[in-house]
Amino acid sequence: MRGEPMPDFIERRRSRRIPVSYPIKYKIAGEDEERAGVCVNISGSGILFRTDEIIEPGRALEIRIEPDNRLAPPLTANIEVVRCTPAPEPGFHHVAGAIKGIKSE
Repeated sequence: MRGEPMPDFIERRRSRRIPVSYPIKYKIAGEDEERAGVCVNISGSGILFRTDEIIEPGRALEIRIEPDNRLAPPLTANIEVVRCTPAPEPGFHHVAGAIKGIKSE
């Protein structure tokens, strides 16, 4: 309604998202083919990456991020896809995943 103050925004995420642009490699559980994408953002509990394929929610993936700098170490983790939506770039999709476990190097 007009003139009424907007309610305060409440952040429901448990972890802050950090925008990045690192190459990512991933494998769908049970498959040997390694695929590529670009990490868009990451948090302590999830990841968003861009790829050229649709990956259905519920699928398990093993991901590997190797940053192109020495400030961040490589990360290998198991994730579960929670959603896949069209990306702004034609022919690409954003895949959001919940991190289920981090693999030690």
